Amino acid sequence: MKKFSIGLLIFIGAMLAASEAGISSPIIGVLTQEVYVDGLISRHFDNKTSYIAASYVKYLEGAGARVVPIWIGRNRSYYDDLMRKINGVLLPGGATWFNQSNGYADAGEHLIHLAIELNDQGVFMPVWGTCLGMELLVYKLANETEHRINCEATGMAVPMDFKEDYKKSRLFASISDDVVDTMVKENVTYHWHQFCYTEKDFERDLLNETWRVMSLNHDWNGVEFISTVEHIKYPFYGVQFHPEKPLYEFTKTSIPHTAAAVLSGQFFADFFVSEARKSNQSFSNATEQARTLIYNYKPEYTSILGSSYIQQYLFTNVEMEIPEIPEIPDEGGNNDGGSSGGYIPIIIPGGDGSTTMPFFSGLLLTLVLLSIN
Repeated sequence: MKKFSIGLLIFIGAMLAASEAGISSPIIGVLTQEVYVDGLISRHFDNKTSYIAASYVKYLEGAGARVVPIWIGRNRSYYDDLMRKINGVLLPGGATWFNQSNGYADAGEHLIHLAIELNDQGVFMPVWGTCLGMELLVYKLANETEHRINCEATGMAVPMDFKEDYKKSRLFASISDDVVDTMVKENVTYHWHQFCYTEKDFERDLLNETWRVMSLNHDWNGVEFISTVEHIKYPFYGVQFHPEKPLYEFTKTSIPHTAAAVLSGQFFADFFVSEARKSNQSFSNATEQARTLIYNYKPEYTSILGSSYIQQYLFTNVEMEIPEIPEIPDEGGNNDGGSSGGYIPIIIPGGDGSTTMPFFSGLLLTLVLLSIN
């Protein structure tokens, strides 16, 4: 019986250590979108059909997440399979249209409705929409009824204009007063959009019963529009501005890179990644996970060609069929030529996919429990 108790304590210690590290680095899917047929990318890169601005990848990685590209133009089974393995979705900004078939809007619709299904089943699945992504979230959840109006808000850096009850939201519930003070006094949010939503439209069609509005702003002509929302029932969030640009885009002088703007952008990244950490989904094994991550691709330096993005991940239709790579042993390990730092790599199925875990903390906990007994 004593041997059994010791074995049980060791198992409990290991599992507790695993639970602490299991979702420390969530995997978030970023939706690709169409490349213009006669646009800048098509003229300089052969057969590239979709892209992700690298700033979105850095934005999530800078908050401790990893990224999986989500392909456009696939059938629902592809999205259904992937959504049961990742821990969140980011719908990026861009310049595509919602009525184009087999592209950003169609893929986004699958992802949004699958996220609703998962959350209804008790599986936590957060979704973040930036600029066009926020517009798509609201549009799809309004049964594709168009509520956007034209806005003149390109190249505009402005402070946050919070509503009085903003702290009742999940997004801003724990924000510090110091950060709020900085956000409302300095030009921390960067806008680049030609459409927007208004509170009048939300109230008229009862969208305010499903969406909570936390901040407003005004475009160059003084038109008031919604700049931050969250869904009342689901962990869905949207911002009309670009929190990733002050951190990672340097193509326009209008983008603010002050300490305040960087702090603001990092706040939103940290929040969404913390939401993704609540998801316990994972890939079936380390090899499947590795084959899917963005690390299989390299970004191109596109601002030198005149792009508004410093770097972009560019994909062909062939590249969107993941190539075979050598099997990765589930034992984990360090392939950088150095030591593993004294840790015992353990692959744990859970919210972090396959995780290399510092086993020392679990062993220490076990020894403490043994000493008590």
